[in-house]
Amino acid sequence: MDMNIDFYISSLSGGGAENVLITLAKEFQRKGNHVSITSLEKRPQFYEVPGEIELIKYDHTEKGKLKEHIDDFLAVRKQIKNRQKTDVCISFLSRCNWLVLICSFFLKRKVVVCDRNNPLKEHSKAIFWLSCQLYRSASAIVVQTVQIKNFYPKFLQNKIYIIENPLDEDRLIKQCAEKMVCKENLIISMGRLEKQKDFKTLINAFAQIEKKFPEWNVCIFGKGDMKNELQELINKYGLESRIFLRGRTETPFLELKKAKVFVLSSNYEGFPNVLCEGLYAGLACVSSDCISGPKELITDGVNGFLFPVGDAEALSDKLTLMLSSEELRAKLGKNGKTSVKKLFLPEIIKKWDGILRTI
Repeated sequence: MDMNIDFYISSLSGGGAENVLITLAKEFQRKGNHVSITSLEKRPQFYEVPGEIELIKYDHTEKGKLKEHIDDFLAVRKQIKNRQKTDVCISFLSRCNWLVLICSFFLKRKVVVCDRNNPLKEHSKAIFWLSCQLYRSASAIVVQTVQIKNFYPKFLQNKIYIIENPLDEDRLIKQCAEKMVCKENLIISMGRLEKQKDFKTLINAFAQIEKKFPEWNVCIFGKGDMKNELQELINKYGLESRIFLRGRTETPFLELKKAKVFVLSSNYEGFPNVLCEGLYAGLACVSSDCISGPKELITDGVNGFLFPVGDAEALSDKLTLMLSSEELRAKLGKNGKTSVKKLFLPEIIKKWDGILRTI
């Protein structure tokens, strides 16, 4: 079924939601649909968009917040109104979801909104309640886990669909093509250097065990406002030569393949793409048991380990087990790679096709 599909998002910066949107857009286009992506350019573009996908950009960020919001509304409203052949609008992330739904009032457009994080962590209860009222007008709501679905009120449940983030196997393999990958005694983590990702817990945990494992180091990839604060904590422990803040990388899967252990230390998630990729890379993975995602990806002790959110001592205990046993790492890595086959892109696209046919 050929469709005209318009994606909307606040930016095409280096986040997980942006990566998922572009992956879906590419696959829908490859299957013969006409696809566009509209970005409101709230942050600098990081991901490339193939030339065959129509890319529309609106940048009103220099006009002051009130004027910016008004101009965003006027531009998106006009666009949705004029694109008569559009079959469905698919919006990612709360702010853009609200904007697209408001701009679609009285235009009889099919709108699918995608929440990509824990809404009760991202918003106050009052804002979440208002968001739910606005979501009444959506054709479908896509979330990533059962935990997130259960946060929403009963009156929305019949239009909520659970679709995990896809693993684009071809894209990941291409990052390693024709490159020598040498395994290192390395613990790796990735994400924005912000409070949500709680890299302090990882640093504190490693500081507790670093003398037992002098041949092991830690690399953290990502950019964010907490870089200086995290570096100060590393310096406080005197671990400048053991824990490294590497910034953003354009080949994250290649970096994962070089490591032996992956850590997700987040306070909360929507559905952690990087944990999925760590499992697929065959790493021994340990994650905070945060809402939501890790518990639906990791069976504790089988394909990884879980530890309580913010508990550096518990994380250090799990790392001690993993760093002490190559056999354990191999077992966890093998089981982890097998466990994420259900997330391969063709399987996820089938779920999306089902929703779009339904609405």
